[in-house]
Amino acid sequence: MQIKKLNNWIVKQKKKNLMNIKRVNLSSTEGWGINSFEIFNKKKKFFSIRPYKFRNQNKKVWYHPLIIQKEVGILGVIKQKINKIDHYLLQAKIEPGNIDNIQLSPTVQATKSNYLRAHGGKKTKYLKYFIKKKKEISVLTNLKLSEQGTRYFEKSNRNILVEVKNEKIEKNKNFIWLSKKDLTYLIKKKNLLNMDSISVFSSSIKKEKIDFPVNKFNEVIKKYKYFTKKLSVKKKQISFKEMRGWKNLDKKIYDIKKKFFSIICLQIEANSREVNNWAQPIISDHSWSFNGFLCKKINKTNHYLLRCVLEPGFKKPKFTSTVSIKNFSYSNKKNKYLNFFRKKNNVELDVTNSDEGGRFYKNETRNMIVFLKNQKKEKFPKNFIWVSHNQLVELINKNLLSIEARKLFACFNIDKIK
Repeated sequence: MQIKKLNNWIVKQKKKNLMNIKRVNLSSTEGWGINSFEIFNKKKKFFSIRPYKFRNQNKKVWYHPLIIQKEVGILGVIKQKINKIDHYLLQAKIEPGNIDNIQLSPTVQATKSNYLRAHGGKKTKYLKYFIKKKKEISVLTNLKLSEQGTRYFEKSNRNILVEVKNEKIEKNKNFIWLSKKDLTYLIKKKNLLNMDSISVFSSSIKKEKIDFPVNKFNEVIKKYKYFTKKLSVKKKQISFKEMRGWKNLDKKIYDIKKKFFSIICLQIEANSREVNNWAQPIISDHSWSFNGFLCKKINKTNHYLLRCVLEPGFKKPKFTSTVSIKNFSYSNKKNKYLNFFRKKNNVELDVTNSDEGGRFYKNETRNMIVFLKNQKKEKFPKNFIWVSHNQLVELINKNLLSIEARKLFACFNIDKIK
């Protein structure tokens, strides 16, 4: 699609998809309840928010809530050749937490409660392509992948890319076919390509024909197993009043030092959703986040510096980006690895994307990739390791890569999707 035509379509969608949002008190949020131990949906659907006390292997203790959403949602994108060129069907979707109105979301972005219509609203468009087996549909990717382990309790979604052949797909309003060239352009547009769309594409990146890793894959897995035994986070559900360092007000729940986030509640009216009126709690970060990869070209192969961490929402560790800092303005800016990202000559990618706006309120992340030019060996802690492009793809296939790292990898390799 011509860039001018694409930009005009986006502008029209922003004007056409409207939402009216009003902050409300936690105790008076329609359809939701709050007690000492959780914020919950009265139909026992969608999600809840519960407070926890955490203690890690170093006996460090901290407190914050997690989103509990046991159902596995569907994040699905339809692919089809149009004039012999691969195209991907995305939708302009309005969410209460979106920055600048709409984001370009997957063809289907729905929790089980959504597509089973617990809200009593309209049917989820195109759902049949992801839940029914048909000869015309080739499943290119179908991976169950984790969400943010600092915000969710063991949450995952099924990331699916299907190719539909020999069937003309009717394009509904608010939907658009995009080529790889379009996606390469859109990934650089601030807060436009939805995090869930990027997640699906991260699960669909092809391996390189030439890939010479400096570390064997069994060494990467050996490091993972080592830290699986070494790292631990014990969780204990507590009451909201027991969360040390947090304020519980009727308008919001938040941590005083602003290291984590606030819980607020919204009353929403929308003109282009399955339901026109609803209320919900939502997570709001205190400041923007930073997410960065240090990279090197070694043996004609791109290598990424990964870090093994255990996030409180998961039982086992995952590999994540070299640097991943929530609420950057309130973090330790003396992190020595940040100096690499300040050298503009080394920057290969610098884009800003926001979190999915259904659970997160205007949370945005600056994503950067920096290539180290000199070949001298920097010393990194034991939980760091260099992995090649193809090894990163393997880690995604095994669900061993955090969503932050997957998103960053996809932003840099969006032209290599299946």
